[in-house]
Parts: sequence; C-alpha cells; structure tokens
Amino acid sequence: MSRSLQHRAWRPTLFALAMLAGCATPSGPVVTGGSPAGAPVTATAPQAAAAATPAPAARPAVAAAAANQTFVAPAPVKFEDAIARAGGELFAQARAQLGGEPRALVVDPLIDANTGAQTVSTARMGAQLESIVKTKYDGWSVKPLTRQALAGQPLLLIGTLTPVNVERAVDTPPDAFRVWLTLIDLRTGRVIAKQLDRATVDSVNPEPLKYYADSPTWHKDKTVLGYINSCQINTRIGDPADPEYLARLPSAAVVNEAILAYSEGKIPVANRLYKEAEPLADPGDLRVLNGLYLTSWQLGQRDAARDAFGKLVASGLEQKRLPVKILFQPGKTSFNQVGDLPQQYQVWLSSLAQQTGRASACVRIVGHTSRTGSARANEALSRQRAEAVQKLLEQNNRALSTRLSASGVGSKEALVGLGTDDQRDALDRRVEFRVVDCV
Repeated sequence: MSRSLQHRAWRPTLFALAMLAGCATPSGPVVTGGSPAGAPVTATAPQAAAAATPAPAARPAVAAAAANQTFVAPAPVKFEDAIARAGGELFAQARAQLGGEPRALVVDPLIDANTGAQTVSTARMGAQLESIVKTKYDGWSVKPLTRQALAGQPLLLIGTLTPVNVERAVDTPPDAFRVWLTLIDLRTGRVIAKQLDRATVDSVNPEPLKYYADSPTWHKDKTVLGYINSCQINTRIGDPADPEYLARLPSAAVVNEAILAYSEGKIPVANRLYKEAEPLADPGDLRVLNGLYLTSWQLGQRDAARDAFGKLVASGLEQKRLPVKILFQPGKTSFNQVGDLPQQYQVWLSSLAQQTGRASACVRIVGHTSRTGSARANEALSRQRAEAVQKLLEQNNRALSTRLSASGVGSKEALVGLGTDDQRDALDRRVEFRVVDCV
C-alpha cells in the first residue's frame, strides 16, 4: 500500500486518478514466449487502415522495405544502450531510403504509451537521439518543434517507452521497457523507418515531467492516440501516418512551447501559449485543457480555472473517459491536505457531480493501488477509496445516489507496475470512473 511521502503544492508524488475509462488502444506488438534475458520478442505489423485523405505514393525503396516487415526486439539492455542501438538502426534505414539529401529533422517529444505522458526517460531518449543525428548524420539538421519548422516539411521523429511484461501475466511487475521509434517524412506523410527495442527496468525512470505530474487529469485523448498509432505496430514502413495526428501537429508545436514554459516556471507565458493552442487543437485535447487549468489557477484566475476544468469534465463525459487526479493520505481514504489541494478538490468534485448529474450518466467507480503490500489489503483499500469518492459526489448531488456504484481491483490493472510508491508509479494509485449504461 502507499507509504507516506513528502509533497509540496503542485508537485504531487502520490496520485489517485479518477478516470472514466473507454476502450483500450493496442499499445504494442503481440509477443510470443521468451523472458527478459531470453529469446527476442518478435512482432509482425498488420496492414494499416487507409488514411482519410490519399497520400503520395511511397518511394519504391520504401515499398520494398515494407513488403516483408518483422520487428524483433532484442533482449533488454541498459536504457542508453537500447536507445543507441534502436536509434542507430532507425537512422540507417532512413538514410538508405533518402540518400544523401540534406533534411531537417524535428522531434515530437517522446511519451509513455500507457499514460501519454512525457517522463524523465522519454526526455532522455529524445536528447540522445538528437545527439546521434548531430554527430553521425551530416546533412541532417535538428530543428525545434515549431510551426515554422513544420512548414518546411521536415523528417519527424516520434517514439514511445512503455513498461511491459513478456508473459502478459495479470498483476505481475514489468520485466522490460519497450522502445518504439518511428520516422515520418512530412513531405509525403508516410513512415520511412521503424525500430523496436527493449530496455532493462532498473535503467528507466518513468517519473512524469512537471507539467504531467501537476495536471489534474490524465488520459490518452485522440491526439495522443494518433501519435501512438503512428509510432507503434499499427503502421508499417511506407504507410501513411495517422491523419488525425498529422492534422494536429501545429497545435502540438504550440503545446510543446507551453509545456516548456510551464516547466521553467514561466506561468504567464505558458498561459498565453495554451490559449494560443486552444483553437488549433482538438476540442478534447487534455494537454491544452490541463494547461489552461493549471496556469489559470496559479495566476489566481479562479473563474478561468473553473471554466477550464468544466471543459475537462464535459470532454470526459462525451468520450466516456473522465480522469481526475486526487491525492489520498497513505493507507487511508481521506484526501491529502497539502497546500491548496483541498480548495481545488472542492472545485473538481463540485464540477464532476453537477455535470455528471446533468448528463444523466451512470458511473462505476473503480479503485486502484500500487503493487506494494498484500493483494488482499490493496483490494480492500482500493474499494474503500472508491466508496469515499462515491459518497462525496452524492453529497454534492443527491440525484447521483442511484447512478453510482463502487468497486476495487487493487493492483491488477497497474499502468506502471513498479511498486515503488513514489512519483514514478503514481498513476497506479488512482480511482477510475467508468461511464456505463444506466439499467
């Protein structure tokens, strides 16, 4: 169960995530047999769905490379070695397709495919891959992710880092982190190179970066799912990248600037950038809505913060996925009292209760814990926390009393699964709301 940790306002290290869950999107290849130190994992890419708009025909070399694609992840090695191995192969593939033509290359920040968040290690991945390009690939120039750089139709590097268990056993800690790297040529909108690898668990730090750690919500929205679909097994070399993802790249560039400003403590700048990104982004883009909430609250703009959180709730109800992070005291069902979190929770719970009531939605509340402690105790605690949240929502809106139910699953559905009870596996300690049909 969760142990006591030191917190400071807006740097939570223990989260309980209230989430209205929908259908899962495949996050990687089908794996067969093996162990972390055993035989490599093999994945064969399926035929990708056709893009919404036709893309130019693939180069003959790309088409030939795509004809017989099998992705093999070697036995896990130290994180830096896995990235060097995967990056070297990825860029060699691309150079073989493109020849010596000078090209600009842009990195759309790499993410954890289970959470959609940027982490300490995904940031390290991006920096290491940029270094490989700068030192080994003359003629390729690394550019920051900006709208100006995207207008030049550069090469676009995306990637994911995800905790996995080879045997796919329930309630079992991960035995590796899976690395997917993909390179897209924005001149054609097609994938020109892909590579799969694995890193050892103890060499990866999945702690989320500041913006993601501070955000009140967590969820893989359409834009993030488009990124993951383009990066992982859903696309082959020569296939078009996900059209939804490509269409939102201009907003991704502004959001990236906003996240960087937020991480540097430049809250007024970040607030301006999130507002600038909003009309460019999908209406349900949680990176934008989270950013508007965070920066408005910290600037003392309470009405704007309430409005942003209300949009988060509305988006979640529409998608049947409504995530809200809440801090619990270790081993208890009462909320953490650090800083101004109690005042924020009042805003969150009030908005959740009122809008859920107006939507006439029925909700199943499911509690989760990390993998520390006994399974029986974790299951009981997760259920009790779900029941505590249910009670508070019913106090805010008595009309919900016949439309809410609560249960607990302990650590059976852990997203990270490390059992470290710190910020690295914070999302494993959550309360998940699942919108269900009223019967």
